[in-house]
Amino acid sequence: MANKYAENYEKFYTQDYPELGVGPVSTNGYVSDSVYEKEISQIFRKSWFYLCSESEIKEPGSYVVKDIPHLDKSLIIIRGNDRVVRAFENVCKHRGNKLIYEECSGVGKRVLTCPFHAWTYNLDGSVRGIPEKDRFIAIDTNELSLSCANISLWNGLVFFNPDILAQQTVEEYLGELGEFLEKYDFKTKVLAAEWSAELDANWKVVVDAFQEGYHVSVIHQRTAQSLFTGSTRPSCRLSDFRIYGNHRAVTTPINPEFVPSKTEALSFQMAGAALSQEVTAHDFEKLGLNPGGEKDFGFDINVIFPTTFLDTSVGWYFSYEFWPVSKNKTKWVAKLYMNEPASWIERIGQEFTIVQLREALFEDLTTIEQTQKGLESGVLKQITLSDQELAIRHQHYVIDKIINK
Repeated sequence: MANKYAENYEKFYTQDYPELGVGPVSTNGYVSDSVYEKEISQIFRKSWFYLCSESEIKEPGSYVVKDIPHLDKSLIIIRGNDRVVRAFENVCKHRGNKLIYEECSGVGKRVLTCPFHAWTYNLDGSVRGIPEKDRFIAIDTNELSLSCANISLWNGLVFFNPDILAQQTVEEYLGELGEFLEKYDFKTKVLAAEWSAELDANWKVVVDAFQEGYHVSVIHQRTAQSLFTGSTRPSCRLSDFRIYGNHRAVTTPINPEFVPSKTEALSFQMAGAALSQEVTAHDFEKLGLNPGGEKDFGFDINVIFPTTFLDTSVGWYFSYEFWPVSKNKTKWVAKLYMNEPASWIERIGQEFTIVQLREALFEDLTTIEQTQKGLESGVLKQITLSDQELAIRHQHYVIDKIINK
C-alpha cells in the first residue's frame, strides 16, 4: 500500500493525455468579449446544468426558484399534486410579471399567484383563476398555461437544458461519467447548507479555483491544511485524473498522517460519519466512489461540463454551480448534502462539518476577484499550468474545440 501511495503522489498525469498539450494557455478566454459571446451561444445555450436535488422538492407543493442570469431567465421547479416534477418559466402569462420575485425555496404551495393582478395557476401550470375573467374578450385559457422549461430527472437530481430541442438526453450528455455516478446514492442525501456569492470574475476563473489542489497548503492554512497536507504530503496533489469526453473527474486525497482534533473526533462520532480509510475497496465500488483506489481517499471532484460540480464522498456530497452573469461577473452557488440525521446528536455533529466547509469555501473565494483584475491588466498573455492543474488545461481544450470548430 505504501508503494501505491507513493505512486499516486509522484505520478505525472499530463502524459496520459497528450492531446491536451503541455505549453502555456492563452489568457484571452478570460477577458475577451467575443470569446464570452461564443461561449454563451455555443455552450451555455446548449448544455445540461444541475438545478437542485429532488430531496429539495420532496412533497407536492415544494419548490425551488432558480435564476439563470446568462439567459435572463428565472425558473420555478415544483412538484405537483400528482408528484410529477416540472419546471416553469417564472413569468405570468398576463403581462409578464414574475410570479416569485426572488430566488428561494419553500413548501406547501397550493397555487402559483401573480403578485400584480392575482392571476393564479395550478401546480401543473394550467390557469386556475383570472379576476374579472368576463372582461377579457376572446380569451382562451388553454393558451395561457405557464411555459415549461426543459428539465430531466437523473439519479435523484434535476437537470436543465435551455435548448428545448436538445440533441442529447441528460443520460447521453453525461456519458461514461454518468454511468459511474449512477452508483452514488444522491437520493438519500438532503440539503444541509447553502452559500452563494456574485463575483467580479469570468466564470472560468471561478471554476479554476475549485478543480486543483495546488492552492490548499497556502489558502487553507487556517481551516483544512492538516487534513490534506503533512510531512509526507507537503502539498495537496490530486490523484487519478479521469477524462470523460468534455467532462472530467479527479480524486482529492487526505493527509495520511491526519489526526483529528478532539472537537473533530467528537463531531465525527456524533454525526455517525466514517473516515474514508475505514471503507474497503469493495465498498467504494458499490458507493460509486474512488475508482482509482486512492488509499487516502477524501472525495471525488466530478465536473460536468461546463459548470456543474458534484463532489462526492462517504455519507455526503456538495455541488457547485457557476452561472455567467457577464464576461467578468459570475454567480457562484455551493450546496452541501448529507445523510438525514436520525437524532439531534447527529445533527449537532454535522454542524461542525457545515461550519468547516463554509470557512474553507470563503477562503477559496478570496483570490478570485484579484485574479481577474490581474488578468485584465494585460500583464499576462499566457498562464503556465502544472501537472496538478490538468483539469484547467482540459477545460480550455474543450472550450476551444467547441467554439473554434
